[in-house]
Amino acid sequence: MPGESLILGVDGGGTSTVAWLARGPDGFVVGKGEAGPSNAKAVGVEAARRALEEARARAFGAAGLEPRRVAVVCLGLAGFDRPEDRALLGEWVDDWSNRLVLVNDAELVIAAGTREGWGVAVIAGTGSICVGRARDGRVARAGGWGHLIGDEGSAYRVALEGLRLVAQRCDGREVPVADPDPLTVAACAAFEVDRAEAIISRIYDGTWDRTRLAGLAPLVAEAAESGDDAALDLIQNEGEALAQMVGAVCEKLGWLEVLDEPLPLALAGGFLVRTPALQEALIETVEEIGFRVVRSIVEEPVVGAVALARQALIA
Repeated sequence: MPGESLILGVDGGGTSTVAWLARGPDGFVVGKGEAGPSNAKAVGVEAARRALEEARARAFGAAGLEPRRVAVVCLGLAGFDRPEDRALLGEWVDDWSNRLVLVNDAELVIAAGTREGWGVAVIAGTGSICVGRARDGRVARAGGWGHLIGDEGSAYRVALEGLRLVAQRCDGREVPVADPDPLTVAACAAFEVDRAEAIISRIYDGTWDRTRLAGLAPLVAEAAESGDDAALDLIQNEGEALAQMVGAVCEKLGWLEVLDEPLPLALAGGFLVRTPALQEALIETVEEIGFRVVRSIVEEPVVGAVALARQALIA
């Protein structure tokens, strides 16, 4: 199988990096590899590079091949798609291929989740971002500012807000739904402590990084589903924040009040995909803005990376 007939699609995010090796002529996937996170803004440049190299090597290994140059590589990377990033990335992957397609990871979701390759993608996993693509190729984005000043609607944001709720209930600033409070009990179990006050020692001990904290978000979603109105309000507020990103992107693309057809809206990211209340708040608010929505769920954004690599090959 000559390298010239192969393409490589990579989806790199804040939780994991997925690489699929495929045949260029028909897009058939021959090898899949996975590694750790490759969001350079979150894990650092060197860790991101190692994850990319590891995922690539595993994809080739799964195909029974040694790593080699391929016809086209498409990289969809969270937090690493701006011009200054492209220059550095080129140094990393020059020996991967002569042709590099570099996009934001949300553009993979558009490619994988919309029929005609245009619309809006919302990703809410460890972090969050919204990207839109018009039929004429124009691209607009909102969000993607990282966990310090952005990431609304993400698992990290929901986890933090949930823990703040636990702290407020412990202080008496917020009335718990029951005694004992199910959310507080779940948080204490996650931190392996017997009372809420002890969480503070664990959360600041240096072992709870962003990704690990984001893993607590399902506890908040479960509390919301079980009748915790404050937790449900929290989830809904974050869904509305994601919808505001969609509205901003649509405005940049000139679609407000002029789009006379349903808006393709592709949703991805583990937390968004697995949290119905977050999805519904997002969709309802987008519809209140004035759009009819055609929703799709993208479980494997890397499908879009392979599709974009193949498009570049046959263009």
